[in-house]
Amino acid sequence: MRLWQFGRLHGNKIRIDEELGQALGLVNGSQVFSAMFRYDHNGSTSYEIVLSTFGPENYRQLCQLTIRMLDQPGACAQAAKFLSDRNVDILNSVSLSNISGVEMTWKMLADLSYYGEPSELKAEFDALKKQRSSSLELVDTLDIEVSHIADRYNKGAAAGSRTVKTKPIKRKHKASTIIANGEFEVPQEFLDEVDGLRDGQPLMMVGDMESYVLSVTLLDPGAKLVRASLVIPDKPGAIARVAEVMQRNGVNMVSLQSEVLVFYESMTLDIIADVSAAGIGPEKLRSALEDALTMEKGKYFVDQLESIDL
Repeated sequence: MRLWQFGRLHGNKIRIDEELGQALGLVNGSQVFSAMFRYDHNGSTSYEIVLSTFGPENYRQLCQLTIRMLDQPGACAQAAKFLSDRNVDILNSVSLSNISGVEMTWKMLADLSYYGEPSELKAEFDALKKQRSSSLELVDTLDIEVSHIADRYNKGAAAGSRTVKTKPIKRKHKASTIIANGEFEVPQEFLDEVDGLRDGQPLMMVGDMESYVLSVTLLDPGAKLVRASLVIPDKPGAIARVAEVMQRNGVNMVSLQSEVLVFYESMTLDIIADVSAAGIGPEKLRSALEDALTMEKGKYFVDQLESIDL
């Protein structure tokens, strides 16, 4: 699951809306750790600030746990007690009933620092299930994966790239920041790093629910964003047709999300794009899309296309 938000830098502060903040724990009163990266590629430079409620992991062993259980009273209690008895600290988590009255899933970020190795926890769980222990009679399975929050926080988004050079921005004091009035205060050392930074600089914020971090990217001051919502056929090549139209018109797609409406028949395509280099506004882009897509086989139409007011 990913969440997007666009905004602007106000002085030295970034406003995080409630939907994004609640999902990542970046709410009033929360302690936030931050890191900054500079990315260089073919003479172009970009900056990213990564926010996390978890600091450097040299004293933590964070893991992603997925617990599947019966949708019955006491199931969560059994799972929680299994972890509690082994000093496993549940951090961010969400549970959801997949099939009402039948099955539910509890996904969580947990700290195993006071327990030991993930493989040992998995072995203990499997042994109890094999013994048909009544302590886990309502719990079906436990899956564990080591979290990659440390990699995202310490190495940046382009770690391992052969073409993008990543430079972490060093801070003298790595103190945390407290979210207040829905705003994050950017460390002055980060602001000093960016040449030509302006008050009101446009921002793109992407919440990554798998790593529980918020990525804040500084956009070009001249960025002009539009949101396009289309209905296209659910078939191979349908998304490519739309992307080709965007390319021919010099439109840079910033984000893309697709969802099937009717399997093998139709799907929605939601795009956020920067048209600043295209030299066309929303209406001309809509016309370009409609003209090109009428030539394609299948049902294509532009549902909405509007400017994003930052």
